[in-house]
Amino acid sequence: MVSDHVFTKYKGNALTSEAFATFIEQHEVETFYITGADAIACVKSTCYNMRKSNYDVQVLSDCITSYDQKKIAEMIQYYEGKGCKIIRVEDLPA
Repeated sequence: MVSDHVFTKYKGNALTSEAFATFIEQHEVETFYITGADAIACVKSTCYNMRKSNYDVQVLSDCITSYDQKKIAEMIQYYEGKGCKIIRVEDLPA
């Protein structure tokens, strides 16, 4: 674990966690690297809302999954269409 900062959300969009939204605002976080187990719901909602809020969003294509694996390629196109950058783990900054 990188830090002790743990945030709980009860909806798909990570920004619905008030504690998380406050933390990123206070610390001027502008870039997010997105991973997740539900590319069609939580990842999609978080990407959409983060881009809508003008954050730099980078989706790790090899770190997302879904109960319907056939939809992953479609979701990657969706993320790109919303302005997210698609990268892989090996593309992460050192």
